[in-house]
Amino acid sequence: MKPEKIEQILKESYLGIGDTSQFHLENSLTSNRDEWAINNPVLELTNHMRNPDNFSWTCKHLLNIDLLPFQVVILKELWTRTFPMLVAARGGGKSWILALYALLRALFCQGSKIIIVGAAFRQSKLLFEYIEGFWRAAPILRSIVGSGRHQGPKRDVDRCTFYIGDSVIMAIPMGDGTKIRGLRANYIIADEFASIPQEIYETVVQGFASVSATPVEGVKNRARMKVLKSLGLWAPDDSQDISAGIGNQSILSGTAYYAFNHFADYWKKYKAIIESQGEQKKLEEIFSGEVPDHFDWTKYSIIRIPYHKLPPGFMDDTQVSRAKATIHSSIYQMEYGACFCTDSDGFFRRSLVESCVCRPAIELT
Repeated sequence: MKPEKIEQILKESYLGIGDTSQFHLENSLTSNRDEWAINNPVLELTNHMRNPDNFSWTCKHLLNIDLLPFQVVILKELWTRTFPMLVAARGGGKSWILALYALLRALFCQGSKIIIVGAAFRQSKLLFEYIEGFWRAAPILRSIVGSGRHQGPKRDVDRCTFYIGDSVIMAIPMGDGTKIRGLRANYIIADEFASIPQEIYETVVQGFASVSATPVEGVKNRARMKVLKSLGLWAPDDSQDISAGIGNQSILSGTAYYAFNHFADYWKKYKAIIESQGEQKKLEEIFSGEVPDHFDWTKYSIIRIPYHKLPPGFMDDTQVSRAKATIHSSIYQMEYGACFCTDSDGFFRRSLVESCVCRPAIELT
């Protein structure tokens, strides 16, 4: 075997697909170009870059970032689902990939408003710092966006803001929820969801995305749909034209926690919805009654990545082995196995402690 071929095989060995020279590959930038593509090369290039199938190429040339195959799959799933859930091992790169997703979404979907929340402001700022790192290491991106007064990262006392064209990414503190009421967003990223108070998320944060991105267009499209159905002219494919994209999105992410936490409740509900495959009877059992109007089970997704499914070398195996040998098995399964455990192994079990806690808390005045 020639040295050049050996070098190529070694270079691509991390893909785990063997000798790529045996595959028949076509370059979508040069093959099957129609007249529109020939006359609009800039728009054609943009379309290729914003295609989730090409994100590895996009990130390499636009952001100077090399992606692993599993990271490309995560980005595509986040890009195409309205309600994705990411559950991964500690150190599996959840915050990093969410920050990258937020930057790509803001860049390629101009006019987007993305809000990042965490149980503490520190968690939100962690994602924001990743975005700042991408920005500093990407001269091509900075050149495209420009160095205008309102572009790039800005830090304030109560929020961190990143402007990219007409899009904005905001990392905000959670607090008790009273100071962030009234905010609106097209995309919500809730990181370390197990630590976010359930009541604040459901009554405040979830409401950020309750209004459609373009309310007037939303009303017009819904009226058009109603008329088409009344005239018998409605076809399922028409929904793709009327509701292009995924609509307002809510992403839940974090390390697995105990089964009696609200994160596990959401996981069970999402899992049941996905496994129902849209069957009416199963959905009625999940919702304990009538299925909500316009409900679409295909918009839900769970991405679960335990430590042993990560590529070898991604994490420090020595440290993980030490954790497995020294910490309780239930904690290891949550932190590295991405499993929602039913109980702890301590002298005072977690279920006992939880049973002694008043839910909701009684406020003493």
